[in-house]
Amino acid sequence: MKNNIKKLSVIAISSFILLSGCIEVKANKNDNTVIKNHENTISKIKNNVATENNNNTISKINNNVTTVNNNTVSNIKSTVNVSKSDPILDELNKLTLKEKIGQMMIAGFDGTTSSNADTLLKNYKLGGVILFGTNIKSPSQLVNLTNGIKTYNKNNKVPLFIAVDQEGGRVNRMPSVVLNTPSARTIGNKNNMQYAYNIGNMISKELSSFGFNTDFSPVFDIQSNPKNTVIGDRSFGTNSTIVSSIGEGMMDGIHKGNTIPVIKHFPGHGDTSVDSHLALPIVNKDLSSLKKFELVPFNHAIKNHADMVMVAHILVKKVDSKYPASMSKSVITDLLRKQYGYNGVVITDDMSMGAIAKHYNLSNAAVTSINAGSNIILIGHGNENVKTIYNSIYTAVENHKISEDTINKSVYKILSLKQKYKLNNNKVQPVNVTTLNKQIKKAVTYNNETSNKQYLLLKNISTKANEGKIINAEFNVMNSNIDQVREKWGKEDSSVYVAAAKGTYNTYTKRNVVVGYQKGHLIFELRSFDPQLKSLSINNIKNYFGSPSSEVTTSNKEKILTYSIGSKKLKFVFPLKKQIVVDHYSIYNPNNVINNMSN
Repeated sequence: MKNNIKKLSVIAISSFILLSGCIEVKANKNDNTVIKNHENTISKIKNNVATENNNNTISKINNNVTTVNNNTVSNIKSTVNVSKSDPILDELNKLTLKEKIGQMMIAGFDGTTSSNADTLLKNYKLGGVILFGTNIKSPSQLVNLTNGIKTYNKNNKVPLFIAVDQEGGRVNRMPSVVLNTPSARTIGNKNNMQYAYNIGNMISKELSSFGFNTDFSPVFDIQSNPKNTVIGDRSFGTNSTIVSSIGEGMMDGIHKGNTIPVIKHFPGHGDTSVDSHLALPIVNKDLSSLKKFELVPFNHAIKNHADMVMVAHILVKKVDSKYPASMSKSVITDLLRKQYGYNGVVITDDMSMGAIAKHYNLSNAAVTSINAGSNIILIGHGNENVKTIYNSIYTAVENHKISEDTINKSVYKILSLKQKYKLNNNKVQPVNVTTLNKQIKKAVTYNNETSNKQYLLLKNISTKANEGKIINAEFNVMNSNIDQVREKWGKEDSSVYVAAAKGTYNTYTKRNVVVGYQKGHLIFELRSFDPQLKSLSINNIKNYFGSPSSEVTTSNKEKILTYSIGSKKLKFVFPLKKQIVVDHYSIYNPNNVINNMSN
């Protein structure tokens, strides 16, 4: 490795800074909606900012600032400055209470045209709609339906979640002429994260082409009870390892296609024998047992930045003997939020299901669920049910049974997620089903060569690249400088100026890292020579990242694949030897190169 780095330190690197093409790789991060330091005070400030638009707001903020010590004052002042320019808070400020409540509801509707949906959007300013098989007849009808919904929603202030349960297998909502993807169990049996990613990504592309942006999938339940027919082959497997890893791959694929994945059914529907669509399932395990098994995949997904979690209508008697998980503060706030540190959006399962309708008053159930920590109430069926829940939430706020602060925090999370995925009311074009089916068939039948270990390495590279980092260095090409590197790592092992790059390259042999910078300016390139990179082939890279924006062969007998990540460039270098594997890769920021002729 040392010889390789020395070699690379003296060769011309103009081929490394080819700047063409555009493939965007987005980070998987939950948007934290509450600043941790001094949470209570800041929460009050955000609530004041969100609900007041006059000079009294400034007075209230100043009063809050003067009640705390100097360190807290500094933190709060910086928070207030951020809040003033926070586009999510600006958007929240523009919503009335009724519009905020609407954002906290996703509803189904009857029919195959948008007229019934339009009525709901007009009356309740919904945050989203869900489509079922009964709403979908053909590709052209489906495109017209989602386009019609979006067109009407232009009258409202916030774009919609347009959601569907598209898991593949027996849970398939697509028009019959569109090829189906395999069941979760079929995918799980392959035990290949890259394959699961490919299927998830294909589902995401399929849904996007028809105008959807949210998928109530994948299922993170473990099929541990043979009598469980409601889950069955919707689960990736019968053990936590398979469900965790394959579920992660599927979730990543859906996310990378810019569709919001919704993991379900927390805290685990796999060990039940009753269908919650019909009645209320009961789980008799205690929390300790759940944490060792059912909750393992969910905890794994949360650590991997799950954006939305659906909570099940199951009664976990030894955690909360009174309320099902979807209405339980013990489950949603104490377990999911506090113990597992989940900061994303929480949505209930369909509140019109028998598990709720046969056992609880719908109005009370919705209010209880929100106070327990739910951000979105899902109502799959019945306009009257939508009206009942909407009115019950509004009345509860008016009567102070739900605080407006609770509403504001929920809507902030919802708006943040919509902004993260850049939801909009743009229409989609007619779908070429022949082309789509060819893509689906290719994804389903592809014989993937990427192992789970390789997949996780590629995912780590992708995640770090979005932050302007490489896998074996904490510095970045956004705002780090060489002095910070030297302070942390000490003096470099060697240093060389490369005229073609207009910069100096310092080598840290033991770190397997080369740092490119210009004196007095920020780092513009980080290269990793981590030994594990040699496990990756060109096909591994392309299978994960897709087609590169640039693929060149240099005079140094190296093939370089380049991917665009915003303004940054991610590059993989392959020496053309008998075994062609990654020698090193880099993240490069041309904005940090002054007078760069390659720019």
